[in-house]
Amino acid sequence: MPEISTCWEKYYSSLRQIPKRLKTPVPLLIDELPTFKHYQIKSILDLGCGVGRNGIFLAKIDFEVVCIDISESALGIANDWARKEGLTNMKLACGTMTNLPFDNDCFDAVISISVIHHAVKEDIERIIAEVYRVLKKNGVFFANAASVEDPRYGEGEEVEENTFRILEAFEEKRFEELHHFFTKQDALEMFACFNKLEVELLREKPNYWKITAIK
Repeated sequence: MPEISTCWEKYYSSLRQIPKRLKTPVPLLIDELPTFKHYQIKSILDLGCGVGRNGIFLAKIDFEVVCIDISESALGIANDWARKEGLTNMKLACGTMTNLPFDNDCFDAVISISVIHHAVKEDIERIIAEVYRVLKKNGVFFANAASVEDPRYGEGEEVEENTFRILEAFEEKRFEELHHFFTKQDALEMFACFNKLEVELLREKPNYWKITAIK
């Protein structure tokens, strides 16, 4: 996934301060906390953590968190933030989602917020297989993913079926990025290895799927 690494590294390396939108966790994750409590989650892998907005939040409420990202610049920002917060229960790792540098069955939960759809379908299937591998029995994978009902569907250059290279714009910075737009059948098939699966369409822009999968 080299082109994804390059575009995000350029974005994070140019940040002079953390944007306001990245200083708080996504509400979707907060809503999932009862599920984590139900499954007695203690250790969480934040997959594609960026500057650490969700990992920092989880560590501050006493989860043991490992944050992984492909961008070293993003991890540097996350590390500085965690130090300022005095967090000792959050660790950082640099690596790709398709080849996670962790042992089998080592996390109670994995989260991936607005990340796994930034790849072609073959790589997404590898990511899901890696998540399944590192999760413990009854572990939770919580993610959101772009839907074919997203208003951006069909924009940009078509790379393969339901996958497009689309121009992104953050804090006046623009770069092209892959987006795979999931059908519900996509999600059901790709996550079929899990014992329990809930796939819910969030009826708000940009129309993402909310996915909760139990190993």
